[in-house]
Amino acid sequence: MTRDNTKNSFSRRSLLKVAGAAIPAVGVSSLLEGCGGSSNASNGPATVRLWSWYTEMQDTIPKVIKDFEAKNPNIKIENRIFGTPDQYLPALTAAVSGGDVPEIFAPHVRAITYGEQGISADLIKDLGSDFLKQFFPSTNQEYTKNGKQYAVGWEAQTFGIFYDPAAFAKAGVSGEPETWDDLIHVAAKVNATGMSSVSMSCDPGTSALDFFLPLITQVTDDPTWYLKLDQLQSGYTYTSQPVVQALQLTDKLVKAKVFQPGTTGTSGDQASQLFYTGKAAMFFAGSWTPSGLIKNASPAFVKRYKIMPTPAIKSGARHWTADQAGAGWAVSETSKNKDAALTFLKYLYSTDVYSKLMNASNAMPSTQAGVDAITEPHLKLMAGWLKDGCPHIPFGSGSSTAGDPLQKIFDQTASPAQVAQDMQSAVTNARG
Repeated sequence: MTRDNTKNSFSRRSLLKVAGAAIPAVGVSSLLEGCGGSSNASNGPATVRLWSWYTEMQDTIPKVIKDFEAKNPNIKIENRIFGTPDQYLPALTAAVSGGDVPEIFAPHVRAITYGEQGISADLIKDLGSDFLKQFFPSTNQEYTKNGKQYAVGWEAQTFGIFYDPAAFAKAGVSGEPETWDDLIHVAAKVNATGMSSVSMSCDPGTSALDFFLPLITQVTDDPTWYLKLDQLQSGYTYTSQPVVQALQLTDKLVKAKVFQPGTTGTSGDQASQLFYTGKAAMFFAGSWTPSGLIKNASPAFVKRYKIMPTPAIKSGARHWTADQAGAGWAVSETSKNKDAALTFLKYLYSTDVYSKLMNASNAMPSTQAGVDAITEPHLKLMAGWLKDGCPHIPFGSGSSTAGDPLQKIFDQTASPAQVAQDMQSAVTNARG
């Protein structure tokens, strides 16, 4: 997930940039040795530290905290927002290593790893299924392994194709393509006008995973297939037939010149700019894009652009599209103030509080109640596609390195079969 075009600083690209870094193997015993920093005097309020890099909340969360503390005088919330994941991760890693984990923290891509190490609490046990069923399945699945869930999604996302109706009219295109073959037909017409068809960022390679990984779900019609691959379950490899088929479809689209030249050298900002400056008729991107276009594009363009679902693999099939929560919350298993943390977390997700926070930051909620309260029209449209959401964030150790070999498809420097082999080797080597 990327938000390069908005005022918000939450960026999936920078999140994944450090996803392959080594994760300290910190056990419960070392945590318990140094948990004194989270304790409180018996006659004082329980302190709950809230750590993230979610700068979109810096103006809105203080009011929520003030209201919560007024209703819960026995709990004090200490909110700390770091500027970027690059600034946040070293602080979190140090806290984990020192055995003084903040009561509620953004787990980055380490939620499951920390859960298995006894650092993140199992929220199925602590919050119950009734609380968790309000979240979309895709945002629960990403944080779940072996029947335990180690975080909850804060901001969901979904993807689609933004398009300019004026560019379609110029190319003689009517209607929205339903399938990838339809898109290839449209691309030929658009390219004939001198414009690029679909602008997309593949720089870095992890950005291309946003596009590619949902194709595995389209091929299998199984939104859990990639989760099993990501979690190293037996029989699931990058050389398996579904991955090769998804690579073959990507290769077909590239050969048909569906995407702009030089995708692997195009950043998110540049891909967006190609779209709103009229150099590309379409733009593959996520649900953070409307707020970015409001900021960067002309009022006339903002008024006329439209969004269509990601094409399906065949007519009548589901329009599986990327949907997970790069932003989430985990709770410390070992803090003496764990109960207070759970109380605040439940307050954050109460319908009125959560909906106002999401609308204030033009963010995609992770719950149906939050989606029902969306006010921005484009975001509301894309929220309707969450039911077809599927995995696109590689949470497994080393999984994000599969994005580098994937670039060879877009550069046309290797065959799908060879790229599948290279992806498997890259992930295997990264995991050690």
